[in-house]
Amino acid sequence: MQSSDHPPQDVSPVVDAHVHLLPDRVLSAVHEWFQREVGWSVPDVTGEEIRDYVDAFAGAVCFPYAHEPGVARSMNRLVAERIEPLDHVVGLATVHAADDDPESVVRDGLNAGLTGVKLHCPVQEFPPSDRRLDPVCELAVERELPVVIHASSHPFYRDSDLVGPAATADVLERFPSLRLCVPHLGLFETDAFLDLADRYENVMFDTAVAVGDRVHDLIGVREGELPMDRLRDYTDRIMFGTDYPTYPRSLPVAELIDDTRAAFPRSHERVLRRNAVDFFDVDPKPRS
Repeated sequence: MQSSDHPPQDVSPVVDAHVHLLPDRVLSAVHEWFQREVGWSVPDVTGEEIRDYVDAFAGAVCFPYAHEPGVARSMNRLVAERIEPLDHVVGLATVHAADDDPESVVRDGLNAGLTGVKLHCPVQEFPPSDRRLDPVCELAVERELPVVIHASSHPFYRDSDLVGPAATADVLERFPSLRLCVPHLGLFETDAFLDLADRYENVMFDTAVAVGDRVHDLIGVREGELPMDRLRDYTDRIMFGTDYPTYPRSLPVAELIDDTRAAFPRSHERVLRRNAVDFFDVDPKPRS
């Protein structure tokens, strides 16, 4: 099997809706953290190699996450610069709730060519419902921007009080038309996040590190936590994602794609491509 450090082969029909693009020094720190704290060997790559990775796909969605206040603007500029030559790749802006004027941080990212917002609540250490982000949500609603929020306890955050469907519901109650993607199929609270999808038509999900027997063993999915029969009723709401490069290199992208096809056998084309094209306004490469 191919190494996950290198661009995958034969992925021209697929859109990867979950790719992290960070400064090289941050990528190195993330690589070391996974090795030290959870024993995962993740792809050790540079930003240029990530650009090569996404160039192999029909389309991709790239984003950073601001691990501390004051770094979001520079991260957003880097993403915008790196994806600028790639017409089939869209980028999202990050922001930290403790930034001075979070709305202006996002506006600057949009002006640089980014087209949405990415938050990672466990890493950034604030909940989705943090009121400091209300102006960002207002802007997202006004411009119909896609917003990706790591709002569930997947994969290391079962004991965190910063995540969960309750805090996400609070945001949606105040901003019911927010176009929200919950990554990782909302694990480990999938049923409750699907309840939110029943109430709010713009709630989406991605499959990053959430599908497949080897993945489930790796992250410790418990019985009943991933209701596949119910998820198959939401295939117009689910997008393929890898979490590249923050997943174990022992899981080739081809295996993740195959596992997604197996999980959604009657609608895998929609999950692997069409939903992300529509939700993120990706302009995909022509099919090869």
